[in-house]
This record gives sequence, C-alpha cells and structure tokens, in this order.
Amino acid sequence: MKKPQFGLNIFQKLLLILLLVTLIPLISLWYINSKDARHDMDAHIAATMIATANTIETGIVGWDNTNVRALRQISRIDDITSMQAEKQNPILKALTETYEYSFLSLTIGLNGENVGRSDDKPTTYYGERGYVQAVLKGAPISREVLLSKTTGKPSYVLAEPIRKTHGEVVGVIAMVMNLTDISKTVVDTKLGETGYAILLDPSNKVIAHGRPEKVKTALQDFSNHPALGLESASDRPVQYKESDKNILTFKRKLPQGWTLIVEQDYNEAYASLKQMEADARNLILVTIALVFGIAFLIGKQLTRPINELTAIAAELSSGKFDLEIPQTERSDEIGALALAIQRMGISIQMAMDRLRKKNAE
Repeated sequence: MKKPQFGLNIFQKLLLILLLVTLIPLISLWYINSKDARHDMDAHIAATMIATANTIETGIVGWDNTNVRALRQISRIDDITSMQAEKQNPILKALTETYEYSFLSLTIGLNGENVGRSDDKPTTYYGERGYVQAVLKGAPISREVLLSKTTGKPSYVLAEPIRKTHGEVVGVIAMVMNLTDISKTVVDTKLGETGYAILLDPSNKVIAHGRPEKVKTALQDFSNHPALGLESASDRPVQYKESDKNILTFKRKLPQGWTLIVEQDYNEAYASLKQMEADARNLILVTIALVFGIAFLIGKQLTRPINELTAIAAELSSGKFDLEIPQTERSDEIGALALAIQRMGISIQMAMDRLRKKNAE
C-alpha cells in the first residue's frame, strides 16, 4: 500500500512564502539595528559612568590638594619649625578657623608626644598613630581615615613632616577634618533613579556611600564588595549580580589611595534599549498576525473557487452534466480552469451522446 506523501496545501504554501518574504528582511534589519544600538548604548553608559567618576575625582582631588598646599605652607613657618607650643598654637588655631571643615590642627614631636594644638586641650601621645609613624618613617605626606576620638565620627587626617631650613625633620604637623564636603559630593551624585557612588579608604572601609541605608556602621568594611574583585571594572562598566538584580559597576583608584565606585541598576541603564527591543518584538508579532490574516483572506479567495471547480469536476466524472460552471467570467487562471472544465463537460456529454446513439443502432 502506497504511503500518503506529506504536502502543503495552497494556504500553507502562501503563508510560508509571505512569512519568509516579510520576516527575513524585518528580523535581519532588527538584528543589525539592535547590535548597533547595543554597541552605542554600551559606549554611552561607559561614558556617563566614567564622566561621573571624573567629576567626583576632580572634586576630591581638588579639595585634598588645597589642604596639602595649606599644610605644606604652614609647616615651613619658623614658629612651626621651632617646635614650641606657645609659638605654634596661634598658627594652628588660625589654620583650623580658616578651613571650617577642620576641627583640629596639631604638631607631634619625634618622640610621638603632642606639642602644639589648636583646641587648647591637654597634650597627649600620638606616636602610635599610623599617620604619625608613616611620616616619621620618611613618607612625604600621610593620609588616614579614622573614627575621631574628638567627634566620634569618621574623620580625615592629613599629615606632613616639619622640616628645618636645611631639610632636617623635627616633627609632624597634622590637620584633622570632617568628611562632610567629601560625603556630600558622593551622596549627592546620582545616575538616574538607581545610580550612586561609593568612596572607600585604602583598607576598603566606607568613607561615604550614596545609599546610606546600605552602611550599618561607621567605616564599615567593604572588602567583599563585588566591584573590588572585578579587575576589568577599572577599564569599563562591568556587570555583577546582587540578589535578583544585575548591577553595573565602575571603579577607580584615586591618588589618595582611596577607591571610588560608581554603580547603577542594569535594567535602568539599558531601559531605552530594552524598550526598543520590546517594540521590535511587538512589531514582529503584529507582522506575523497580519501575514496570517492576509494569507487566510487570499488563501480563501484562491482555494474556494478551486474547491468548487474540483467538486464540479468530480460530479462531471460521475455523469452529471446539468451543472452550472461558476468562475468562467474570470480573466485569470481560475477563469481559464473553469472554461476548461466547462469544455471538458461538453466534450464528455457529446461523447456519451454519440455512445448512446451507437448503442441504440
């Protein structure tokens, strides 16, 4: 027994052709545009995050350089190099008053003992402090972020050596400052609705965070932050997953040894691209629906007369000749087929008539 062969009917063939003709160019165009759009979006996001980091860095470095120059100039004054408290204190007070974010200026001798200070409080021993030890060991400048015993808040200490005219180090001068200005710069930085910045000290403790609710304690250790483990995040924004969200992150090492991190929610950063892709998918779905509709209508117009003529041809083959042949007025192939069936019916009827006459004789 011969197995039935698989084949497509006219509607299916028409639908397939229309889908190929419409969807192949449309999907190809969408793919090319989507690829170009993603490349442009990647470049735009990278430029935005890098520009944000540049702005913050410029503010921090400018603020820090101002303090360094001020401290360096003060350290060269004779009254400061004298290492005598009565001569140093007026200058230290003037320094603190001039820079409103500074709340303490002091000098420390080579033995670690406090000599002069701007707040008239009793002197104390500072030899164990990291910034003092760094300067005494030869560092031209020392920076440290710590919890101030005076205010109980994170503070920034800037220290430099006090040198005599011939270069001999005779002590250390330090200025202790609130981080209000720096924190404000970081906290006020926004990227859309979800973007923010983080500033970490050299030991990866938080100096300032654009999302304060994520910081539980002062100078919280952020050594496990994903951005710190992503080397490529120093060159361009890189994606990492946090809970159920994808985050874009970019980091930069500042001259002070601090780490600046700029982050933004991936979905927000790529929202316009996602919307474009969604619109493209919707357009493709609408196109498919239209193709189905058009194929159905055209298919019906083609298959209905063909089916009618097929049924008529079947009846003619069974000897029914008193039939009205439709579609003969059409000027297309279906009209030609109808005329051919009409002529075939007449020919069969004439042949049958001749056969009956012959049999009658």
